[in-house]
Amino acid sequence: MTAVLFVHGTGVRKTSFDTTLGTISRSLRDRRPGLTVHGCFWGGRHGSTLYARGASVPVADGTRGIGSPAVPDELDVLVWDRLQDDALFELRLLTLGEASARRDTGFHPRREPTGEALRHAYRRFAASGETRELFDGAGLAGQFAGACHMIASSEVFGELEAGGAAAADVWPAVVRATAAEAIRRAEREDAPYLPVVYDRQFRDTFVSSLIRATADDHRGVIGGWAKQRAGSFFASRATTYVSRRRGAFTDSASLVAGDILLYQRDGDAMRRSVADHISALEPPVTVVAHSLGGIMCLDLLATTSLPGVRLVTVGTAAPLFWELDALRGLRAGAPLPPGFPEWTNIYDRRDFLAYVAAPVFGDRVRDVRVDNGLPFPRCHSAYWFNTRCRDTLLGACT
Repeated sequence: MTAVLFVHGTGVRKTSFDTTLGTISRSLRDRRPGLTVHGCFWGGRHGSTLYARGASVPVADGTRGIGSPAVPDELDVLVWDRLQDDALFELRLLTLGEASARRDTGFHPRREPTGEALRHAYRRFAASGETRELFDGAGLAGQFAGACHMIASSEVFGELEAGGAAAADVWPAVVRATAAEAIRRAEREDAPYLPVVYDRQFRDTFVSSLIRATADDHRGVIGGWAKQRAGSFFASRATTYVSRRRGAFTDSASLVAGDILLYQRDGDAMRRSVADHISALEPPVTVVAHSLGGIMCLDLLATTSLPGVRLVTVGTAAPLFWELDALRGLRAGAPLPPGFPEWTNIYDRRDFLAYVAAPVFGDRVRDVRVDNGLPFPRCHSAYWFNTRCRDTLLGACT
C-alpha cells in the first residue's frame, strides 16, 4: 500500500501543521482506509524566527490616541491608506455618521440641505477647465473623467444628496474621493512614476488646490466633521492601529518570507529533512508538497535518486523559481533530469503563489486546475477541502 508523506509550505508551525495533516489524512482515508499518511514537519527546527523577538520593529507612541490633536498627521495617513483601496471610504463614513446622528440624537451638522446643490457643484467641478488643468498637472489627465463618473454614479453619492448633510461639510471629502479614485486608476494602469502617488506634500497641495478652486473656505487636509468621523472610526478600533499593523505584518513576514529567505540561504538542511522522511518509509511513497514544500521537493528530486516516489505539488511557485533561475537543483532552461519521478501539479488560478508546470517542463508533468472558490490568500490553504484535489491525490496513490 502506498504511503503518503505531506511536506508543508512556508510560514507553517506545529499547530497549523497538525491541523492540516489531520485534515488531509481524514480526507484521504475516508475514501481509502488502508492509506497511511505521514508528515514532514521541517518548520519547527529549520523555520525562521525573530531572533530578538521583533526588537527591530519601530513602535509608535501608544500614549496618544489616533484622531487626537497631537497626531493629526497620523489620522490623515490612515484615511488615505483606506482611500487608496476604496475611494468612497470617507464618503461612506459621512453617510453613516449623518444617519446615526439623526437617528440617535435628532441632530445632524446641517447648515443648508445638500440636495441638488451637491450634484450641481460636482457637475461644475467635472466640467471646470481649472480642475482639468490641475489633474493634468498632477499627471492624472487620463484618469480624471473616469474618476468623476465613478464618484457621481456611486450609490453613496446619492445617499449624500438625500441625507441632508451640509454641502460645506461633505464637499472636501467628495474632492478627496475623486483625487483618490484617479490616483488608484493610475496605479492600476501602471502609469509612470507620479509624485502625486508617492509625495505626500505634492498630493496634499494638489487636493487643496482642487478644493480652493471650487470652495475657497475649505481646507484640503482632513478636517471638521470629516475629521471627527474618521477619528472616531479609527479610535474605536485601536489607538495603536499603525503599531499593530506593522507588528502583525512583521510577525507574518518573519514566518512566510523568512522561511523562503532561509531556504535560499541554506536549504540543504530542509531538503535533508525531507529526504530522511522519505527514506524512512517503505516504497511506494507519494509526496504531497505544498507551497515552499514543492520547491524543496523539486530541488531534492532533481539532484537525488529516491526510488519508488511520486510527487504531487500543491499551490507551489516551483515553476516560477525555475524561470527565475532560483532553484538549487535545476537551472533555468534545463529539463527535468532522467529518472525524475512522476509529477502532478495542482493549482488554483486565484492562488498567487501557485504556478503551472507543464508550459515549462512539458509532458514530464501534469497540471491539474482546481477551483477552491475563495480569494487569495485563503485559497492558498483551501486545497485540502477541495474534492478534485482529494481525488487527484488519491489517483497518485495507486
